[in-house]
Amino acid sequence: MWQFALWGLAGAAVNRALVFLEANRRAKGKAWQYPEGPGGGYFAVACVLHCAIGSTITYASALSGLPLSPILAIGMGIGAPAASAKLARIAVAILGDAGNTGGQSGV
Repeated sequence: MWQFALWGLAGAAVNRALVFLEANRRAKGKAWQYPEGPGGGYFAVACVLHCAIGSTITYASALSGLPLSPILAIGMGIGAPAASAKLARIAVAILGDAGNTGGQSGV
């Protein structure tokens, strides 16, 4: 099972490399470089987190009995960071609306 986590990690690394190349193309240089970008430390942390997300979700899928092959595990690793970010935005929007009872907040 742990092999699928490694395939998911590889897929997430592919995703991060493509994001990196796209950002550099848009910025016409080093997109992460401070002061125009967030800095190298932030970029390194983001890479580690994206790879952890891809690896964890792929591993959880393998443990759940989902029939996986290495190519499917790589695909899950590629898509997991983007899908997780989208789900998190939806959850925050829903939870933000649920906490608002119609009255003034912060008063």
